[in-house]
Amino acid sequence: MIPLKKLTQKFRYGLTLQSIRLKLMKAGIEFTPYIIFREGTNVTDIPAINGNVDEYSTVILGPEHMKEMSEIDTGFSEAELLSQLENGQKCIGIIHNDSIVAYMWMNFRELSYKATQISLKSNEAYLWNMYTKESYRGRSLAPYLRYKSYEVLKDMGRDVIYSISDSFNSPAIKFKEKLNAERVKEILYVKLFKCKARGFVIKSWKN
Repeated sequence: MIPLKKLTQKFRYGLTLQSIRLKLMKAGIEFTPYIIFREGTNVTDIPAINGNVDEYSTVILGPEHMKEMSEIDTGFSEAELLSQLENGQKCIGIIHNDSIVAYMWMNFRELSYKATQISLKSNEAYLWNMYTKESYRGRSLAPYLRYKSYEVLKDMGRDVIYSISDSFNSPAIKFKEKLNAERVKEILYVKLFKCKARGFVIKSWKN
């Protein structure tokens, strides 16, 4: 049983539902609400990096970078990252002192997450797996990289850009809101033990 003091703290910091959800997942029961965003249409000014912007370079990362990326903290092996490139995805990154300090993937074939599987059109893209090295957090690299990705996608004719954030991930949602991203749908993903997973639309927004 959770002590009353700890339970009160969880409510105070909004962690109770997330804590319960994670415990249920360990038992084979998953309830994951997430929000599909459309972004990149309402950003006019490039976000400023906290520091000397001239020290950073934004590049499309290639096969030669995948080993370094696999050693950062991606959860993917070098072989898996190379496979993503071979399947047509692109990875945009920020280099500082000859090292990758932030990156993000761009998928042009599908938006695939939990219960959502959408084949993308020729003018669409799905942004996912954004990561910033812990020692570089707080320098506003993420919004800067996001803006740079919009420029790359615009040059490719991709003007409809999607992303996804778990509903419990408040920092990610605030990040999207700062970029004026528009909410499209909120989905509840449900998986009970070995039963087939299902998705339910909680809310839709008119954009």
